[in-house]
Amino acid sequence: MQNPKLPFKWAITIILLTLTLLAWTRHLDHAAHTATAENFQRALTVAALARAFNGVISVAQGTEVAIQPVGVGVTLTIGEVLDPLNDLVERFSALALLASAALGLQLALGQMVTSLWLSGLLSIAVMMYLITLWHQPQAEDSDRAPLLRTQLWLKILSALLFLRFALIIMLLSTHVLDQAFLVAKQDAAMEGLSNASSSIQQLQDSERTITDVPQPKGFLDRTAQQIRDVFDASDRTLDLKSQLNEVQARIEESVEDIINLIVIFILQTLLLPLAIFWLCTWVLRSYWRRSL
Repeated sequence: MQNPKLPFKWAITIILLTLTLLAWTRHLDHAAHTATAENFQRALTVAALARAFNGVISVAQGTEVAIQPVGVGVTLTIGEVLDPLNDLVERFSALALLASAALGLQLALGQMVTSLWLSGLLSIAVMMYLITLWHQPQAEDSDRAPLLRTQLWLKILSALLFLRFALIIMLLSTHVLDQAFLVAKQDAAMEGLSNASSSIQQLQDSERTITDVPQPKGFLDRTAQQIRDVFDASDRTLDLKSQLNEVQARIEESVEDIINLIVIFILQTLLLPLAIFWLCTWVLRSYWRRSL
C-alpha cells in the first residue's frame, strides 16, 4: 500500500489535533448536554401532560350531566365520547415515559463518554498514530512492521474516536434537527392536548342536577313558573350539547396531536440516533480505507 501523500498527512494531523483539543476543552460536550437536557425536560413535560390527560379522561368517563328541572330531564354521558380516546392516551402515556427514559439514558451515556480517562486514551492514540503515520516506510522498503503498527494504531484510534465523539455528534445533530423541524409541531400538539383536557374538565364541572324548586301557590303563577323551567332546561341542554360537540371536536384533534407526538418521539429517540450513528460509522470506515 502506498504511503499517504504529504497534503493528506497534514490534513489528518490538523483534524486529529483539533479533535483532541475539543475532547479536552469539552465545548461540544457542554453543548450536547444542554441540548439533551432540554429535550429530556420537554419529554418529561409531555409525559406529565399525558398522565394528567389520561386521569381527566378516566374520571370523566363515568360522568353524567343531568338536567332535571321538573322531574323529567336530559342526561348526557361524556364517557361515550371519550371511549375511543382512552386506549390511545394510555399507550401514549407509556410511550412518553419510555421516550423520557431513553433521553435520560442518552444523558448518562454522554457523561460517560466525556470522562477524562477516555480523552486521555484518545490523546495517546492520536500521538502514537501520528508518529507511525509520519514515519511510514518507503514503498520500496521490504519491512512491513511500521505499516502494520500504523494500521494497528489506526484501528485503536478509530474505535476511540467513535466512542468519544459519535454520541456527542448524535446528540447535537438530533437537537439541531429537532429545533428546525419538530419543536414547533411538538409545542402545537402539547397545546392541543392541554386545550382538550381543559374542555373535558370544563364539561365535567358542568355536571349538575336542577331539582324541583318551590312552586308558587297560584295556578297562573305555577303555570308561568313551569313554562320558564322548561325554557331554562332547553337552554341548558342546548348549552351542554354544544359543549359536548366542542369536546368531541377537541378529541378528534387530540388523536392527531398524539400521533404527531408519537412520531416526534420515535424520530428523537430511535430513527435519528440510528441514522447519525450509521453516518459516523460510515465516515470512520471511509477514513480507515483511505488511510491504509
